[in-house]
Amino acid sequence: MYRFAQPLHEGIILKRRNRFVMDVLLGDTVVACHCPVTGRIGDLVFDGVPCLVSTTNDPRRHTAYTVEAVSIDADGQWIGIHQGRANDFVAHCLDTDALPVFPSPKQVGREQVVGSSRLDFKVDGVYMEVKAPLTELFVTPLSRFERRAVTRPVETERLMRHLETLIATLPETKRAVLLYVFLYDAPVFTGNPNRKQDARIRQMIREAIADGLEMWQVNGELTTEGIRMIRCVETTNHFK
Repeated sequence: MYRFAQPLHEGIILKRRNRFVMDVLLGDTVVACHCPVTGRIGDLVFDGVPCLVSTTNDPRRHTAYTVEAVSIDADGQWIGIHQGRANDFVAHCLDTDALPVFPSPKQVGREQVVGSSRLDFKVDGVYMEVKAPLTELFVTPLSRFERRAVTRPVETERLMRHLETLIATLPETKRAVLLYVFLYDAPVFTGNPNRKQDARIRQMIREAIADGLEMWQVNGELTTEGIRMIRCVETTNHFK
């Protein structure tokens, strides 16, 4: 289990002030919290949404808190929304031989510069990019949470650039991994083939699979104490 440095605190999001800040009720106090996702998080309007927040004493930070997770379904599960936390969880799994995609890694490097871009990991000579999709949340929200129509595609131009960089490593390495990480129990993710941009990504992936690209998915359970692996499965066949 990947453990947080300090247990997370439960609060209620009152509003998303802007892309970077959420106002959260912690106990009897309203505090400004960093929002680690600059884009859309599902189709939610953040008004009365339960959340978990972490704290920091870093003097360079504008806020002392970060929203780490939200809860919107009848099961009350926490949905992790922090991409950096997802990467740290993956690093922990690699360090503890808990990631089946690389069962016993010997050399692990993070933030690898490739051309004019960066990829998240290089494991025993193989590049791996980690993505934590949040534009759609694959749970059924309770009716009390206000929602708006999703107008943006699941994937972004940034993913497409990283995917192109990842694919470009294949002639040399013969293997590369795109790992989707969900810090909740999500179904198998393949994007939305009815969206033009997603269809283009699926085509890129389909063509690259023949050259050695592998698709994997990790689901993790997030609690106030840390993140536990639920499952890690290869999803390559779902993209063919």
